Amino acid sequence: MLVTMSVVVIALRALPFLVFRGGQRKLPPILGYLGQVLTAAAIAMLCVYSLASLCDFSQPQYSRLLYALPATLATIVLQASLRNPMLSICGGTACYMLLLHYL
Repeated sequence: MLVTMSVVVIALRALPFLVFRGGQRKLPPILGYLGQVLTAAAIAMLCVYSLASLCDFSQPQYSRLLYALPATLATIVLQASLRNPMLSICGGTACYMLLLHYL
């Protein structure tokens, strides 16, 4: 099963390079557009899903969303200023954990 999954993943990853190798075939405009917007769209979807899962509507005073929003803002500010994903993620996580445990 692992061998089959590995072969399929490698084949799917290699397929675009085989089809559009060496600039022989021009990339269709729709694929160029999707290459530009899908990464940001996927990240935005993950953020919304993650933040929505923190809401506890049965007991709003215990909602972890109140801690996650400032931590998310801290992550955005760190990424915008430092341009280092590892520092941004670690800083946002530290901010969330400090807020969660000390407030």
